[in-house]
Amino acid sequence: MLAPLAMAGVFIACLLASVIFANSITVTGDLVIDILHNKNPQPGVNISISIDEGQINQDYVVSRESTGEDADAEDWNFSSEWNFNPQRSEKVEEDSGLLIGSLNPVLNGLHCLFLLLLLGTSINYLLGTLHNDRRDRSVLFWKSMPVSEVQEVAAKMAAVCLLAPAIYLAFSMLTQLASVGLAMLITWRMDMNPVQTVLDNVDFLALFRGQVSGCVIWVAWTLPFYAWLLLCSAVARRSPLMWALGIPVALIVLEKLFIGSGYVADAISNHIPHPGVDGELPMGFYFYEPQWWQLDYTGMLLGLLVAAAFLWATIWFRKHRFEV
Repeated sequence: MLAPLAMAGVFIACLLASVIFANSITVTGDLVIDILHNKNPQPGVNISISIDEGQINQDYVVSRESTGEDADAEDWNFSSEWNFNPQRSEKVEEDSGLLIGSLNPVLNGLHCLFLLLLLGTSINYLLGTLHNDRRDRSVLFWKSMPVSEVQEVAAKMAAVCLLAPAIYLAFSMLTQLASVGLAMLITWRMDMNPVQTVLDNVDFLALFRGQVSGCVIWVAWTLPFYAWLLLCSAVARRSPLMWALGIPVALIVLEKLFIGSGYVADAISNHIPHPGVDGELPMGFYFYEPQWWQLDYTGMLLGLLVAAAFLWATIWFRKHRFEV
């Protein structure tokens, strides 16, 4: 709960600072807007001089076209002819058109950071939960309660597969909405139309629909991986992480040495979160709504069966292994 809250607070605080100090970054902001609008595509050297005299602001542009070749001393001879054209400063007009592209990938990148944090906290929780109970002997307290081992394991898996993704998704969406609102405020302070510049370039329906769908695929495909981590927590006497890494690596190496194939590595990698591409891969950090008809449902079903076997083994060790 505190981790996504802290991350959301940091991002919002940074954006809020950008709004507060917007006057200090106006020059940089104008430069970014010029690049996005491709206002000066022609090659050349442009020198912009801004002179403030009371209420009068004038921009004088000194330019000389460049040939693209390496400049020598003669090219920079100031006795040569230079063009000096005074003109009024041009700001981006409200009707100058929308920015090219969508802001959804930027917001999806922010969502990806929440997914990485979710993955890290979930792994840390699953590896330590049952192992720490045995190490500090609090497992005896739970056995004195009218709660079965099946209920304990189910509650821990529900916390990782349902509760945690819902919390992180909610904080991610709130952070994205706050980012859009603050970005509109920044563009307004830069004398731009916030609706055309920011809001019209965000498709909230496709954005949030894809992120919710990605969380559903996340849970369905990572269930074997999470169940394996929980089993290692219930079995290990020393380090659950060594069990979680050592056994799969040993199986991959043995298969490669004696058979020469990589089926085990492929099966494991398919159920470990990794970057996806527009929903084309069976699992991943989905930035867009996954293509449901392209998913490997056979592999998903086999993974759920393996997860059920891991959870059954976890319950058995929970009943019979009390001490570290």
